[in-house]
Amino acid sequence: MPISKKADGWYWGSKGPFASKQKAIQVGQAAHASGFKEESLMDNQLIGTFVSTLLHSATLTHLMHFKTTSYSQHVALAAYYDAIPELVDGLVESIQGAYETIIEPYPSMFRTGDAEPLAYLISLRNYVRDYRGEMPQDSEIQNEIDSIATLLNQTVYKLKFLK
Repeated sequence: MPISKKADGWYWGSKGPFASKQKAIQVGQAAHASGFKEESLMDNQLIGTFVSTLLHSATLTHLMHFKTTSYSQHVALAAYYDAIPELVDGLVESIQGAYETIIEPYPSMFRTGDAEPLAYLISLRNYVRDYRGEMPQDSEIQNEIDSIATLLNQTVYKLKFLK
């Protein structure tokens, strides 16, 4: 669980306040030594939906890529749908390795690719921004999400300004 500083002291997750950051870390280490596993705190359904939404975005943006008459959209969407599956794969493997569990369930239904590309990528970027706080907060997992957010930001830039 993350260590955080609040007005009344240091916290390990929701436990605290503690007088020092070191004390909060020690509490976390003791909990882990006693068998505490953070996987019990993971919302696998939320993570499965997050992952599926990002993977499905590769298919949707690929369909948008086929339909566009704009060369810049064509190129930007191709860069996105080529990169996102590998980034999502890294995210899932990082979560599953860190928490020693398999993420399940994954939802089975998503919308079709009829949206305007820029609006869709902005909504997907906002989705990632809104839900990243619900994902595991381990720095290496958040770094994977940072890479996905960077790809989304770059694609929005290309679709908006490189016409």
